[in-house]
Amino acid sequence: MQQSSLHSARGLSPTVRNAVEALLGRTLKDDEAVSVRAYQPHEASAAEHRRSAVRGLRQYFTNIDQKLKDVPEDELDEIVDEAIRSVRPGYRPGFRANRPWLPG
Repeated sequence: MQQSSLHSARGLSPTVRNAVEALLGRTLKDDEAVSVRAYQPHEASAAEHRRSAVRGLRQYFTNIDQKLKDVPEDELDEIVDEAIRSVRPGYRPGFRANRPWLPG
């Protein structure tokens, strides 16, 4: 069963075009494309599941903080800068007044 479709705005019938424009809240341009997707929405996680995930993340980051407690701040800065440069080659480090990743 087809879950999505792509259409040129120019090729839409007036009725369909009006419906799409009403959904978007604006007029379509002839050179635009319209993508339509149908899916089953999922239910949001239960509150206890979210709380459990938060507890797990806090424990994970507490463990990382313990491992980093003896690493000098300048070395941590270099590690973070290197990681950023690996995904953003033009990155130039600047002053970081707030370092929330540093322990205590």
